[in-house]
Amino acid sequence: MAFIDFTDAALQALPISLSHPVDALTLMERRIVALARNDGMQSLKTQRKRGWLARLILGPTPPSPMLANERLEALRRLSVRAWHHGYTLPVSALKEARDAGYSEAKIGAVIDTIGRNRPPFRSIAA
Repeated sequence: MAFIDFTDAALQALPISLSHPVDALTLMERRIVALARNDGMQSLKTQRKRGWLARLILGPTPPSPMLANERLEALRRLSVRAWHHGYTLPVSALKEARDAGYSEAKIGAVIDTIGRNRPPFRSIAA
């Protein structure tokens, strides 16, 4: 039995104008997607300030993983969820990215990029 790789078949089947969409990811956006790979789901929660006793025992509050740019932060949050959940993203994640100004095509490009680079499955024993 032969194995046929269809990963790039869709791009070859599309016309030239659609194979290189205007909404392709910029270099900065690709970097944000790559950096989000190492972020955990805990990075999506807002960080609380430590009280004086906690600062005394544990030290200063660590820097926040959130980005200063709200639009790029929405992309980071979408990317973190996509890295952890794959194509089964909550609707709220897509809505948050849309509200930040990302088009459906760009959101799809982010999710497809992550889907291609994600391992095919996760081990239960790990």
